[in-house]
This record gives sequence, C-alpha cells and structure tokens, in this order.
Amino acid sequence: MINTIYTKIPRERITYVTRPEFVNGQEQKFHDVLKKSIAKSGMKDPIFIHYQSERWGNKLKVIAGQNRMVIAEELNIKIIPCIITQFDAEKSELKGRVLNTDEEIKSLFHVPEHVVIRRRDGYVYSTLCNVGGGRFVHQYHELY
Repeated sequence: MINTIYTKIPRERITYVTRPEFVNGQEQKFHDVLKKSIAKSGMKDPIFIHYQSERWGNKLKVIAGQNRMVIAEELNIKIIPCIITQFDAEKSELKGRVLNTDEEIKSLFHVPEHVVIRRRDGYVYSTLCNVGGGRFVHQYHELY
C-alpha cells in the first residue's frame, strides 16, 4: 500500500543532492536569500520525500527541497518537516499524520494557494510551489 504522511525526521537520515551551482555558482544569490530567510523564519514548507520506492529503496530521498536541505545543514537544523510518500507503508517504521487529500497537503505550506500537487497512478509524486510567472520553485521565502 502506498500512502503519504507528514512527520518530522532527523536531518542525517535524509538523502539529498547538493548542486554546485546552488552553493558556489550562478544561484549564489538565491542561496544567500534562502539562507537568510530560513535563519530568520525557519523552514516554512516541508521537504517532499519518497521512501521505499523501487528506485531509492530504504533511503529517505528528497524529491522537492534539495536546496532547503543544503541550507538546513549549513544552519545545523536538526529536525526537518517532511511530506513522505511511502511505497510500502505496511512495512514502514515511519509514523506520522496520513494525508489523504490535496487540501491536507496544501495546509502544511506557507502559501497553500500556490502549491501544485503532482500525482502519478493515484499517489502523490511531488509538490511544487508556483510563486509567479509560471516559474516553479520549491520555496522562496522573500516573496511572501
């Protein structure tokens, strides 16, 4: 059974990618604004994760929120709010609030009216925040 839950996870359990252009390249300005915002206000939106998928196995793999995870590490934020799609929920040790509707998911975001939920074969595949102009980003605090 596949389900989607909201919970908080220790940062060190989560697998994510650090993109060079975010930390030392063309996205440095975005990095700095995001870091300043998270340092001031905390993580306003949950990270989106796949768990127990065919592709990632038992890794808690970030699907949306890589940049926020980089900043969380830089700021030594230890506990991360997460929306997790579990692909083998019966065998999962993770506990959390089950999210059955798009409205329940959107309610966890700072600007729920801008959240887009992508579904594939009936399960939640990804969440994105459309902050204007058709450009999708996962979180951009300074705009709101």
